[in-house]
Order: sequence, then C-alpha cells, then structure tokens
Amino acid sequence: MYSQLTSTDMMKKYHNLGTPANLRSLNKLHSLPWRNLQATSDPAIEGITGERFADETLLRNSACSGCPVGCIHIGFVREKFMADNRYLYRQVAYDYEPIFSTGTMLGITDSFSVLTIMDEMEKTGLDVMSGGVALAWATEATQQGLLTERETMVALQFGNAEAYRQAAFYLGTGANEFYRLLGQGSLKAAAHYGGADFACVLGQEMAGYATGEVFFAAQSLSFRHSHLDCGGYAYDQQHEEQNVEDAVDFLIEDEVARLALNCMVSCLFARGVYTPELLARCLHSVGYAGLAANLDAAARHVQQLRWQTRFATGYDMDAVTIPKRFFKVKTWKGAIDPQYLHNLRQSYAGRIAALGRREK
Repeated sequence: MYSQLTSTDMMKKYHNLGTPANLRSLNKLHSLPWRNLQATSDPAIEGITGERFADETLLRNSACSGCPVGCIHIGFVREKFMADNRYLYRQVAYDYEPIFSTGTMLGITDSFSVLTIMDEMEKTGLDVMSGGVALAWATEATQQGLLTERETMVALQFGNAEAYRQAAFYLGTGANEFYRLLGQGSLKAAAHYGGADFACVLGQEMAGYATGEVFFAAQSLSFRHSHLDCGGYAYDQQHEEQNVEDAVDFLIEDEVARLALNCMVSCLFARGVYTPELLARCLHSVGYAGLAANLDAAARHVQQLRWQTRFATGYDMDAVTIPKRFFKVKTWKGAIDPQYLHNLRQSYAGRIAALGRREK
C-alpha cells in the first residue's frame, strides 16, 4: 500500500499540483463555472491554474495524520500595515473547490486575490464553497437591478477582488438584513429579492462541476456538495450516451464504494489504491477477518442507515428544484438535455426513497 501511494503515478497529481490541476482540464471541457455559471470556459483561466498557484503562491505541502502523500497545499498572502509600514503573510490552504468558488465563479483571475477572499471567508467561519457561490448570485442580482449598494454595502462586480473581500466579511458577520438572509442560502435571499432563476443551487450552493445532467441530478438529491459522496461528474465526462438506468446504477454503487472508504477513515483521493480487495487484506492482517469478508455488505448497511436517518429528520426530495440557469449550460457535449435530466432525477429519487424506507 505504501509503495503504491508513494512510488507510482497513482497519487502524483495530488502531491504535485493537487486538485487545482482540475481547473485547466475542466475549463477546456467547458465544464468550469464562470461568473455565476454564465459561462463554462474562459481564456483567463491561465491566471489561476494549478500551475500558477504552485509557481507563485505555494509555501509548502502538508498531510493528514499518518498519510505519506501530502496533498494539502498551503499558499500565502501578504498584508501591509500602512500605519507603520509593516508586512506579514497569512497561510491559506487551497484546493480546487475553494478556487472555483472564490475565483472563476466571481470572475477573479489572480491567484493571490483568490487566496485573500478565501482567507477572509475562513476567518469568519463561512463555508467557502457556498460563500463564493452566494456572492456570485448577489453580483448577478445587482447587475439585474434586484439589489443595490444599499443592500450589498459594497459595489459587487465580477472581477473586483477587493469588493468581494469586504463582502465576504459582511456575509460572515451578518452585517445587515440582506447578508443575514444570504447567510441562510442564496434561495432564501432570492425568495425575498427575486432572482431564483439564476441561483446556482442544487439543494445547496453548487460544487464546481458543470459537467452535465448526471452531476446536476446527483447533487440536487444527494448529500453535502455531493462530489464527495458520488462521482456524477466523472460519469458525465466518461459517457457520451444517455442511459438513465446505467447512470443511476453508477451513482448508487459509487456511493457504496465511497462509504466503505469513509468508514475505514481512508482517503477518497486514494480510492484507486484502496481497492476493496486491498482493504480486505488490510483488515484481515490485523485480525478482522469477519469484516474483511463482509465489507461490501457493511457499506450497504451504512448507506441504508444514513438515507433512513436523512428522511427521518425531515428531508423532502420534492422540495428541491433545479433553477433555470442549469438548463442553459453548454458543455463540450452540447446543451443540457432537460428531459434526460428530469428522467435521471426521477429514477435516482426512486432508488433513494427505497433506501430510505424503514422496515417495519
């Protein structure tokens, strides 16, 4: 296991550039959200590629406890105190999702500016992904005349890094009624001010993958930002055909595999290394032969338990809708197919509901 993690190309990406390597490739595929998902590709990506972050901002790599890979990338931003002409630098951990949300989603194409906004969100305790997407919605709402500077307290404009740094502070501290509403989610603010059609929310603020129908369906119904719990983004990239049954089978089975890794406290980045066979060998070697032989069944049991728990605590699939903005997306495969997306959601919802039923 150690050899595969350190001496092969399987984990090279994560140690070298890390997940920011995705920025250039997703931009090339027209699958990277830009300026509140008004576009999915932009030549300005060169300012915030994984290479640019590594060349200009990287201080060091770090790792989770006990991990030999070192995929955590820590960059820096400098701050000058004008009163006494002093400088200091702040360390900011970065990866793909925060760069998407505080970079491309806001039209920011300078790596240090992205880290500065990211740092402000971290200091105020915001979820960086949701925070960036929420500010992107607020910017377009301002462009549409739904909001004014009276609400936003600063002139929000795509590409204006300093305005977003201030707005991040206002959002994190709930500086006025508008930011307190926005802090409850983009759709909460849109219900009051308008603009729900261009809110980039799939259950919650979107993750950074405008790859197509399978990912949109998965995130709108699944857990968290969903790219952690299923690989809908990968299915979109690997399949040109529209096969609802195959796609939903993939989402269910991929979730099981990821749950097994989560329960083993294993790294999802290293799922190519931590195969079920290798995990079983590891468990067997330390005396858990019974679990080793039943790892798949255990993971499926966990999958069922957590869906049951989610429904028992009030989850309502019918309350989740997909805003119109997502139906205007164009990827390398062409425009989003509304009927295919609808069919995916219907089928996936049925499978989820079956998992969530409690046996009497």
